[in-house]
Amino acid sequence: MTRFSDLGIDIKDNKNIFQVPVISISEIINCEIEIIDFEPGIKTKYGDDRFIVKIKYEGKERKFFTNAAPIKEALEKVSRSDFPFITIIKQKSFGSGSGKTFQLT
Repeated sequence: MTRFSDLGIDIKDNKNIFQVPVISISEIINCEIEIIDFEPGIKTKYGDDRFIVKIKYEGKERKFFTNAAPIKEALEKVSRSDFPFITIIKQKSFGSGSGKTFQLT
């Protein structure tokens, strides 16, 4: 029987998914966190082009997924040499109803 490794199939998914537990962004709103790293372009069941963000919170490494444009834009502007850094995530409401997003402060 043929082994998969003998088929010559190259898997080119170079996305870093961070082998740490997931935390909900709602659990860390208004809390000081350390952002360690992030990976853009993650596809989840909620859609494409999400970010996965690796953090340290209360001394433990965690990760959260986000599609919040202000967080994604901010992370892309931070130089990789400035990681890790400390921040607080704030929730920002917009429009009428339940519209909300998150931003780094």
